[in-house]
Amino acid sequence: MNSIGAQSIDAFGNWTRLNNAVLVFDKNHTLLHKFMAEFTSTFDGNKWGHNGPYLVSPVVERTPKRQDCNFTVLPPIAFYPVDWIRISGLFANPVSRVNSKWVEAKLAQLSRESYGVHLWNRKSSRLKIEEGSIIGRLISSNCVICKNIYSS
Repeated sequence: MNSIGAQSIDAFGNWTRLNNAVLVFDKNHTLLHKFMAEFTSTFDGNKWGHNGPYLVSPVVERTPKRQDCNFTVLPPIAFYPVDWIRISGLFANPVSRVNSKWVEAKLAQLSRESYGVHLWNRKSSRLKIEEGSIIGRLISSNCVICKNIYSS
């Protein structure tokens, strides 16, 4: 399935920003060639995101819906279940009953509706994984090579 993930949607469910963190396309798909052409013709190393996450939305907006460009835009929950502003909540140990309920609900939602979790490295790279956190529990139950995730 040729797919790209929406980072955000409007009140009507229409995407407002796509992101290039996850691109699943057949080899030589027309849209991939369009992304590469845009990258080479508009490259700007001085603007954060210009050549990456901000590149894909305008290309898709300009691409007519034709058979050779068939692809699916997946909702934010598929790869971006938590906005970059709230990513720290996935790393924190739930300290109250309300937090614990949120963790359980979010884990259930992730298992039903998400394919992956974008961690917004720019915001999360310095965060510690706390015991009982969503990230801690996801890693513990899904990663076969991860060890000592709670140590520095």
